Amino acid sequence: MKNTAILILLLISNISLSAELVRLSLPERELLNVKFEREAAQIMARLGSGDIVGNGGGLLEQNFMSAYYSLQTAIQNCLDNYECGLSSEEILLLKEINSLYIEKVSQNRPIVFLSEKNAEGFFLTEDDQTSRVAKTGFTKDSTIFVNLDIAEAIVDDIPAMLGIIVHELGHQAGIANHSLLDQLGAKVRNQWSSNWKVLRFIMNKHNLDVRLFSSEFNYINSKISYSFRGKAKSLNNDIYEEIKCLENEIVYGFNLSNGHWRRPIQNDWNSKIGIDYWIDIYCQDTEGNIRTEQRDLDITFKFNSFRRRNPFLRSIKIDIK
Repeated sequence: MKNTAILILLLISNISLSAELVRLSLPERELLNVKFEREAAQIMARLGSGDIVGNGGGLLEQNFMSAYYSLQTAIQNCLDNYECGLSSEEILLLKEINSLYIEKVSQNRPIVFLSEKNAEGFFLTEDDQTSRVAKTGFTKDSTIFVNLDIAEAIVDDIPAMLGIIVHELGHQAGIANHSLLDQLGAKVRNQWSSNWKVLRFIMNKHNLDVRLFSSEFNYINSKISYSFRGKAKSLNNDIYEEIKCLENEIVYGFNLSNGHWRRPIQNDWNSKIGIDYWIDIYCQDTEGNIRTEQRDLDITFKFNSFRRRNPFLRSIKIDIK
């Protein structure tokens, strides 16, 4: 056991300083995975026994999962845009990460969230004993563990979460060195940030945030969501339910732009806060031809009166005009 630990430390110390792509051999991956899976199994056993409660329920966890399920869009957005500044090596690696992500689609729990207290040293690095924001193994079957204490600093930062996920999936693909994966994650993060817009409405110190990702390089896949009082939810499915194409067509996608708040309507019993977007709807016929409709999207959030100390969200109404 002692010799194995020493070998792992030597292996990690030799690869962590390199800026070049370092791909682990199969024996090296197996050796590192033995240690990782042993530690992960202990954590998952405690999680299953109920010692770790509330995993995945907070805003940070919801936003992290939203970032995880937006990863393919983020990767494609970077691959399609020369401004992402990818090298030929990074292009191949990002495509490999995308393929690995697809293979993980049936994984029951791709991300687990842990506090430092419950992690019991799991997040400490082998070299300088500082804590990582996340940790995973070197196989597609590995779970990504996220350090809640450190990640709290990026609770609303979806782009930063995307960068972390790219980094960790790079490890699962067998890439060892952190510096290269940090750089790749930063490129994906920055490209997402340049197309990420948040409109905020403040009610008695509570923020209603409507978040939109929309890119000219990936214009048919706008992603819109909101967060309010610790809850985050995508609105894409609700919008798709309202989109109507012709009888022989299917909805291919939509793009949103020019978002702006409407003037609130309020009285002593309830308040309505509306946000409008231009929506371009793409309808595809049976021969593959795509037709565009330009419409207006109205989203109305209905609250109890936000003159009160604790406003709560009652309903959301979506109209396409």
